[in-house]
Amino acid sequence: MDELETLRELYGEPRPDPVLKARVRQTLEAEAGRPRLRLTKGITGVFAATATVVTVVAVAVVVTGATTAAPGRDPALAASPGVTATVSGRSVLLAAAVTAEAGPENDGPYWHVSKLNRRTYPETFGGEGDRYRVAEEQLTEQWVAEDGEVWVGTRSLGTRPASQPDRQAWHRDGSPTGWRVPGGRLSTLPDRGRLEAVTDGTAFSMAGRKMTLEQIRGLPTDPVSLREQVAELVRDAPGGSLDGVVADALSGLLWSKPSPPKVRAAAYRALADLPEVRYLGEAKDEQGRAGEAFSFSLQTAGASRLPATVRRTLVIDPVTSQVLSSTVTGRPGTGDDRVELVLDAGWTTRRPAVPTLP
Repeated sequence: MDELETLRELYGEPRPDPVLKARVRQTLEAEAGRPRLRLTKGITGVFAATATVVTVVAVAVVVTGATTAAPGRDPALAASPGVTATVSGRSVLLAAAVTAEAGPENDGPYWHVSKLNRRTYPETFGGEGDRYRVAEEQLTEQWVAEDGEVWVGTRSLGTRPASQPDRQAWHRDGSPTGWRVPGGRLSTLPDRGRLEAVTDGTAFSMAGRKMTLEQIRGLPTDPVSLREQVAELVRDAPGGSLDGVVADALSGLLWSKPSPPKVRAAAYRALADLPEVRYLGEAKDEQGRAGEAFSFSLQTAGASRLPATVRRTLVIDPVTSQVLSSTVTGRPGTGDDRVELVLDAGWTTRRPAVPTLP
Protein backbone atom coordinates (compact mmCIF):
# COMPACT_ATOMS: atom_id res chain seq x y z
CA MET A 1 0.00 0.00 0.00
CA ASP A 2 1.49 3.38 -0.98
CA GLU A 3 1.58 6.47 1.28
CA LEU A 4 -1.36 8.19 -0.44
CA GLU A 5 -3.55 5.12 0.03
CA THR A 6 -2.59 4.97 3.72
CA LEU A 7 -3.53 8.64 4.17
CA ARG A 8 -6.86 8.08 2.48
CA GLU A 9 -7.67 5.22 4.84
CA LEU A 10 -6.73 7.31 7.87
CA TYR A 11 -8.38 10.60 6.91
CA GLY A 12 -10.80 9.87 4.08
CA GLU A 13 -10.81 11.18 0.52
CA PRO A 14 -9.70 14.83 0.59
CA ARG A 15 -11.34 17.62 -1.34
CA PRO A 16 -8.99 19.35 -3.81
CA ASP A 17 -7.90 22.82 -2.80
CA PRO A 18 -10.09 25.22 -4.83
CA VAL A 19 -7.38 27.86 -5.31
CA LEU A 20 -5.00 25.32 -6.85
CA LYS A 21 -7.85 23.91 -8.91
CA ALA A 22 -8.68 27.35 -10.34
CA ARG A 23 -5.04 28.16 -11.11
CA VAL A 24 -4.42 24.79 -12.80
CA ARG A 25 -7.52 25.33 -14.90
CA GLN A 26 -6.33 28.76 -16.01
CA THR A 27 -2.86 27.44 -16.87
CA LEU A 28 -4.20 24.56 -18.96
CA GLU A 29 -6.59 26.80 -20.86
CA ALA A 30 -3.85 29.35 -21.55
CA GLU A 31 -1.56 26.63 -22.89
CA ALA A 32 -4.32 25.24 -25.06
CA GLY A 33 -4.91 28.69 -26.52
CA ARG A 34 -8.67 28.30 -26.45
CA PRO A 35 -11.54 30.37 -24.95
CA ARG A 36 -12.39 29.89 -21.31
CA LEU A 37 -15.15 27.35 -20.70
CA ARG A 38 -17.73 27.07 -17.95
CA LEU A 39 -16.46 24.15 -15.88
CA THR A 40 -18.45 22.49 -13.15
CA LYS A 41 -17.76 20.36 -10.11
CA GLY A 42 -16.77 16.80 -10.80
CA ILE A 43 -14.58 17.95 -13.68
CA THR A 44 -13.27 15.16 -15.88
CA GLY A 45 -11.17 15.09 -18.99
CA VAL A 46 -8.61 17.87 -18.84
CA PHE A 47 -8.60 17.84 -15.07
CA ALA A 48 -7.92 14.14 -14.95
CA ALA A 49 -4.34 14.85 -15.98
CA THR A 50 -3.87 17.01 -12.88
CA ALA A 51 -5.74 14.82 -10.41
CA THR A 52 -2.57 13.42 -8.85
CA VAL A 53 -1.12 16.88 -8.23
CA VAL A 54 -4.36 18.16 -6.71
CA THR A 55 -4.70 15.08 -4.52
CA VAL A 56 -1.14 15.38 -3.21
CA VAL A 57 -1.73 19.01 -2.23
CA ALA A 58 -5.04 18.15 -0.60
CA VAL A 59 -3.46 15.27 1.32
CA ALA A 60 -0.79 17.64 2.58
CA VAL A 61 -3.57 19.83 3.95
CA VAL A 62 -5.11 16.81 5.66
CA VAL A 63 -1.86 15.88 7.38
CA THR A 64 -1.10 19.38 8.64
CA GLY A 65 -4.64 20.17 9.82
CA ALA A 66 -6.20 16.84 10.59
CA THR A 67 -8.13 17.80 13.73
CA THR A 68 -9.04 21.43 13.19
CA ALA A 69 -12.00 23.03 11.51
CA ALA A 70 -11.40 25.19 8.46
CA PRO A 71 -10.60 28.86 9.23
CA GLY A 72 -13.78 30.94 9.21
CA ARG A 73 -16.00 27.88 9.39
CA ASP A 74 -19.17 28.17 11.43
CA PRO A 75 -18.42 26.54 14.83
CA ALA A 76 -21.78 24.74 14.64
CA LEU A 77 -20.56 23.01 11.48
CA ALA A 78 -16.96 22.42 12.54
CA ALA A 79 -15.44 19.03 11.89
CA SER A 80 -16.25 16.32 14.41
CA PRO A 81 -13.42 14.36 16.05
CA GLY A 82 -11.74 12.21 13.43
CA VAL A 83 -13.28 14.18 10.55
CA THR A 84 -11.11 16.57 8.61
CA ALA A 85 -12.08 19.89 7.06
CA THR A 86 -9.55 20.05 4.24
CA VAL A 87 -10.77 23.21 2.52
CA SER A 88 -11.10 26.59 4.20
CA GLY A 89 -13.70 29.18 3.36
CA ARG A 90 -10.88 31.58 2.54
CA SER A 91 -9.54 29.16 -0.08
CA VAL A 92 -12.99 28.90 -1.68
CA LEU A 93 -13.39 32.68 -1.91
CA LEU A 94 -9.87 33.18 -3.23
CA ALA A 95 -10.50 30.52 -5.88
CA ALA A 96 -13.64 32.37 -6.95
CA ALA A 97 -11.56 35.56 -7.15
CA VAL A 98 -9.08 33.90 -9.52
CA THR A 99 -11.90 32.91 -11.86
CA ALA A 100 -13.71 36.26 -11.55
CA GLU A 101 -10.60 38.20 -12.50
CA ALA A 102 -10.38 36.37 -15.83
CA GLY A 103 -14.05 36.94 -16.65
CA PRO A 104 -15.35 38.81 -19.71
CA GLU A 105 -15.73 42.57 -19.86
CA ASN A 106 -18.85 44.30 -21.14
CA ASP A 107 -19.97 42.33 -24.21
CA GLY A 108 -23.55 43.53 -24.79
CA PRO A 109 -25.75 46.66 -24.72
CA TYR A 110 -27.68 45.65 -21.57
CA TRP A 111 -26.72 44.59 -18.08
CA HIS A 112 -29.19 41.80 -17.29
CA VAL A 113 -30.05 39.94 -14.07
CA SER A 114 -32.66 37.19 -13.97
CA LYS A 115 -33.83 35.82 -10.61
CA LEU A 116 -36.36 33.37 -9.28
CA ASN A 117 -37.62 34.81 -6.00
CA ARG A 118 -39.28 32.67 -3.38
CA ARG A 119 -40.94 34.33 -0.41
CA THR A 120 -42.45 32.42 2.50
CA TYR A 121 -45.19 34.53 4.04
CA PRO A 122 -45.35 34.88 7.83
CA GLU A 123 -49.15 34.48 7.88
CA THR A 124 -50.61 31.03 8.57
CA PHE A 125 -53.80 29.57 7.10
CA GLY A 126 -56.06 26.60 7.79
CA GLY A 127 -58.05 25.34 10.74
CA GLU A 128 -57.19 25.58 14.41
CA GLY A 129 -54.31 23.24 15.28
CA ASP A 130 -53.70 22.46 11.62
CA ARG A 131 -52.07 25.61 10.30
CA TYR A 132 -49.81 25.97 7.28
CA ARG A 133 -47.71 28.59 5.49
CA VAL A 134 -47.49 29.39 1.79
CA ALA A 135 -44.67 30.59 -0.44
CA GLU A 136 -44.91 32.62 -3.65
CA GLU A 137 -42.48 32.24 -6.56
CA GLN A 138 -41.81 35.13 -8.89
CA LEU A 139 -39.52 35.66 -11.86
CA THR A 140 -37.78 39.04 -11.86
CA GLU A 141 -35.60 40.40 -14.64
CA GLN A 142 -33.75 43.70 -14.83
CA TRP A 143 -32.15 45.34 -17.86
CA VAL A 144 -29.90 48.40 -17.59
CA ALA A 145 -28.68 50.11 -20.76
CA GLU A 146 -25.37 51.96 -21.07
CA ASP A 147 -27.22 55.29 -21.01
CA GLY A 148 -28.82 54.41 -17.66
CA GLU A 149 -32.29 53.41 -18.87
CA VAL A 150 -33.79 50.67 -16.70
CA TRP A 151 -36.55 48.09 -17.29
CA VAL A 152 -37.91 45.57 -14.79
CA GLY A 153 -39.97 42.56 -15.79
CA THR A 154 -41.89 40.50 -13.23
CA ARG A 155 -44.11 37.43 -13.41
CA SER A 156 -45.67 35.51 -10.53
CA LEU A 157 -45.45 31.75 -10.93
CA GLY A 158 -48.12 31.23 -8.30
CA THR A 159 -48.29 30.43 -4.60
CA ARG A 160 -47.94 26.97 -3.09
CA PRO A 161 -47.68 25.43 0.39
CA ALA A 162 -44.22 26.21 1.72
CA SER A 163 -43.20 22.63 2.64
CA GLN A 164 -44.42 19.04 2.54
CA PRO A 165 -46.05 19.25 6.01
CA ASP A 166 -47.68 22.53 4.90
CA ARG A 167 -48.93 20.78 1.75
CA GLN A 168 -50.55 18.04 3.83
CA ALA A 169 -52.31 20.62 6.00
CA TRP A 170 -53.38 22.50 2.84
CA HIS A 171 -55.02 19.34 1.49
CA ARG A 172 -56.86 18.90 4.78
CA ASP A 173 -58.03 22.52 4.43
CA GLY A 174 -59.70 21.67 1.10
CA SER A 175 -56.79 22.73 -1.17
CA PRO A 176 -57.82 26.39 -1.56
CA THR A 177 -56.48 28.26 -4.61
CA GLY A 178 -56.21 31.71 -3.06
CA TRP A 179 -55.46 33.52 0.19
CA ARG A 180 -55.82 37.08 1.42
CA VAL A 181 -52.73 38.74 2.90
CA PRO A 182 -52.12 42.33 3.99
CA GLY A 183 -51.95 44.43 0.85
CA GLY A 184 -53.44 41.94 -1.61
CA ARG A 185 -54.37 38.40 -2.52
CA LEU A 186 -52.26 35.34 -3.36
CA SER A 187 -53.22 32.76 -5.98
CA THR A 188 -51.95 29.34 -7.02
CA LEU A 189 -52.19 30.48 -10.66
CA PRO A 190 -49.38 32.31 -12.48
CA ASP A 191 -50.13 35.81 -13.74
CA ARG A 192 -49.52 37.29 -17.21
CA GLY A 193 -46.44 39.23 -16.11
CA ARG A 194 -45.46 42.79 -16.95
CA LEU A 195 -42.55 44.91 -18.10
CA GLU A 196 -42.09 48.44 -16.75
CA ALA A 197 -39.61 51.21 -17.41
CA VAL A 198 -38.08 52.58 -14.21
CA THR A 199 -38.25 56.37 -14.32
CA ASP A 200 -36.86 57.37 -10.93
CA GLY A 201 -33.28 57.20 -12.23
CA THR A 202 -32.26 54.47 -9.78
CA ALA A 203 -30.50 51.57 -11.46
CA PHE A 204 -28.26 50.41 -8.61
CA SER A 205 -27.86 51.03 -4.90
CA MET A 206 -25.55 50.03 -2.07
CA ALA A 207 -27.00 49.97 1.45
CA GLY A 208 -29.70 52.36 0.27
CA ARG A 209 -27.31 54.77 -1.49
CA LYS A 210 -27.81 55.29 -5.21
CA MET A 211 -24.96 54.25 -7.48
CA THR A 212 -24.36 54.90 -11.16
CA LEU A 213 -22.77 52.58 -13.68
CA GLU A 214 -19.73 54.86 -13.76
CA GLN A 215 -19.34 54.72 -9.97
CA ILE A 216 -19.42 50.91 -10.01
CA ARG A 217 -16.85 50.77 -12.78
CA GLY A 218 -14.63 53.19 -10.86
CA LEU A 219 -14.49 51.12 -7.65
CA PRO A 220 -11.01 50.05 -6.46
CA THR A 221 -9.57 46.77 -7.70
CA ASP A 222 -7.41 46.36 -4.59
CA PRO A 223 -9.35 44.42 -1.91
CA VAL A 224 -8.18 46.57 1.01
CA SER A 225 -9.03 49.80 -0.80
CA LEU A 226 -12.36 48.39 -1.94
CA ARG A 227 -13.29 47.35 1.58
CA GLU A 228 -12.36 50.79 2.94
CA GLN A 229 -14.35 52.64 0.27
CA VAL A 230 -17.39 50.41 0.71
CA ALA A 231 -17.19 50.82 4.50
CA GLU A 232 -17.19 54.59 4.06
CA LEU A 233 -20.19 54.43 1.71
CA VAL A 234 -22.29 52.31 4.11
CA ARG A 235 -21.03 53.66 7.44
CA ASP A 236 -24.35 55.31 8.32
CA ALA A 237 -26.57 52.54 6.92
CA PRO A 238 -28.72 50.45 9.30
CA GLY A 239 -27.80 46.84 9.70
CA GLY A 240 -25.97 46.14 12.94
CA SER A 241 -22.22 45.60 12.86
CA LEU A 242 -20.32 47.47 10.17
CA ASP A 243 -18.68 44.22 9.02
CA GLY A 244 -22.12 42.72 8.37
CA VAL A 245 -23.21 45.72 6.31
CA VAL A 246 -19.89 45.75 4.42
CA ALA A 247 -20.22 42.03 3.71
CA ASP A 248 -23.73 42.60 2.36
CA ALA A 249 -22.55 45.47 0.13
CA LEU A 250 -19.56 43.52 -1.17
CA SER A 251 -21.72 40.49 -1.96
CA GLY A 252 -23.93 42.70 -4.12
CA LEU A 253 -20.92 43.49 -6.29
CA LEU A 254 -20.64 39.79 -7.15
CA TRP A 255 -23.88 39.45 -9.09
CA SER A 256 -26.51 42.21 -8.73
CA LYS A 257 -24.29 44.96 -10.16
CA PRO A 258 -22.23 45.15 -13.39
CA SER A 259 -18.90 45.06 -11.60
CA PRO A 260 -15.83 44.78 -13.85
CA PRO A 261 -13.91 41.50 -13.48
CA LYS A 262 -11.16 43.00 -11.34
CA VAL A 263 -13.71 44.64 -9.02
CA ARG A 264 -15.56 41.31 -8.61
CA ALA A 265 -12.23 39.62 -7.83
CA ALA A 266 -11.41 42.32 -5.25
CA ALA A 267 -14.85 41.85 -3.66
CA TYR A 268 -14.23 38.12 -3.25
CA ARG A 269 -10.80 38.76 -1.72
CA ALA A 270 -12.22 41.40 0.64
CA LEU A 271 -14.96 39.00 1.77
CA ALA A 272 -12.30 36.36 2.47
CA ASP A 273 -10.80 38.64 5.13
CA LEU A 274 -14.02 39.68 6.87
CA PRO A 275 -14.44 37.95 10.27
CA GLU A 276 -18.22 38.35 9.99
CA VAL A 277 -18.37 35.98 7.01
CA ARG A 278 -18.81 32.36 8.09
CA TYR A 279 -18.08 29.34 5.90
CA LEU A 280 -20.81 26.69 6.05
CA GLY A 281 -19.33 24.10 3.68
CA GLU A 282 -20.71 22.45 0.57
CA ALA A 283 -24.37 23.13 -0.20
CA LYS A 284 -27.01 23.03 -2.93
CA ASP A 285 -29.48 25.71 -3.85
CA GLU A 286 -33.20 25.01 -4.31
CA GLN A 287 -32.59 23.98 -7.92
CA GLY A 288 -30.04 21.39 -6.83
CA ARG A 289 -27.01 23.31 -8.12
CA ALA A 290 -23.91 22.51 -6.08
CA GLY A 291 -21.73 25.19 -4.53
CA GLU A 292 -20.19 26.46 -1.31
CA ALA A 293 -22.23 28.30 1.34
CA PHE A 294 -21.30 31.42 3.32
CA SER A 295 -23.35 33.54 5.70
CA PHE A 296 -23.26 36.76 7.67
CA SER A 297 -25.67 38.52 10.04
CA LEU A 298 -27.52 41.80 9.65
CA GLN A 299 -30.00 43.66 11.80
CA THR A 300 -33.37 45.05 10.77
CA ALA A 301 -36.09 46.90 12.60
CA GLY A 302 -38.92 44.61 13.67
CA ALA A 303 -42.56 45.50 14.18
CA SER A 304 -41.60 46.99 17.54
CA ARG A 305 -38.88 49.05 15.80
CA LEU A 306 -36.32 47.20 17.90
CA PRO A 307 -33.37 45.67 16.01
CA ALA A 308 -33.69 42.00 15.13
CA THR A 309 -30.94 39.85 13.65
CA VAL A 310 -31.44 38.23 10.25
CA ARG A 311 -28.95 36.13 8.30
CA ARG A 312 -28.03 36.19 4.62
CA THR A 313 -26.64 32.98 3.15
CA LEU A 314 -24.93 32.87 -0.24
CA VAL A 315 -24.25 29.74 -2.27
CA ILE A 316 -21.45 30.35 -4.78
CA ASP A 317 -19.73 28.22 -7.38
CA PRO A 318 -15.99 28.98 -7.02
CA VAL A 319 -15.21 27.25 -10.31
CA THR A 320 -17.29 29.79 -12.27
CA SER A 321 -17.29 32.58 -9.62
CA GLN A 322 -21.07 32.81 -10.00
CA VAL A 323 -23.45 33.41 -7.09
CA LEU A 324 -26.12 30.71 -7.32
CA SER A 325 -28.51 31.85 -4.60
CA SER A 326 -29.06 34.33 -1.81
CA THR A 327 -31.29 33.53 1.16
CA VAL A 328 -32.39 35.93 3.88
CA THR A 329 -33.65 34.06 6.93
CA GLY A 330 -36.38 36.07 8.62
CA ARG A 331 -36.60 37.20 12.18
CA PRO A 332 -37.07 34.32 14.63
CA GLY A 333 -40.67 33.14 14.77
CA THR A 334 -41.85 35.08 11.71
CA GLY A 335 -41.21 32.49 8.99
CA ASP A 336 -40.66 35.40 6.60
CA ASP A 337 -37.81 33.88 4.56
CA ARG A 338 -36.76 35.13 1.13
CA VAL A 339 -34.78 33.12 -1.42
CA GLU A 340 -33.30 34.51 -4.63
CA LEU A 341 -32.06 31.98 -7.18
CA VAL A 342 -29.75 33.69 -9.66
CA LEU A 343 -30.62 32.33 -13.10
CA ASP A 344 -28.45 34.73 -15.09
CA ALA A 345 -26.26 37.77 -14.43
CA GLY A 346 -24.21 39.44 -17.13
CA TRP A 347 -24.20 41.60 -20.25
CA THR A 348 -26.58 40.57 -23.01
CA THR A 349 -27.92 41.51 -26.42
CA ARG A 350 -31.42 40.29 -25.45
CA ARG A 351 -33.86 43.16 -25.35
CA PRO A 352 -36.19 43.84 -22.39
CA ALA A 353 -39.30 41.66 -22.40
CA VAL A 354 -41.92 40.19 -20.09
CA PRO A 355 -40.44 37.11 -18.34
CA THR A 356 -41.61 33.85 -19.89
CA LEU A 357 -42.85 30.88 -17.92
CA PRO A 358 -40.12 28.25 -17.33
